[in-house]
Amino acid sequence: MAQQGQLDFDSIGDDSGHAKWLVGRQMAAAELARKIGLPLEHVVEVWLRGNVRLRGRLRLRDQVLFIEESAVNHLELAVDNVPFTIAEMESCVRLD
Repeated sequence: MAQQGQLDFDSIGDDSGHAKWLVGRQMAAAELARKIGLPLEHVVEVWLRGNVRLRGRLRLRDQVLFIEESAVNHLELAVDNVPFTIAEMESCVRLD
């Protein structure tokens, strides 16, 4: 019967797996931005319901790799750490 090995946190390892994971996440975010038509990672002016204006860099609030089309309106975004959903957004204009 095989025993579970121990993790050697003191060893110097290869970081290529983490780098590939980060690249994959960036590619997924870029594809998502293209699909939903929003300028993620760019400086924007966003108007939300209730006459609220935000200016700053548009980001996904949480990093997601996959999103279902039925959940797009509930996708959480943020402009300079102010969270909101796509459903709350009235307009978004890229400024840079």
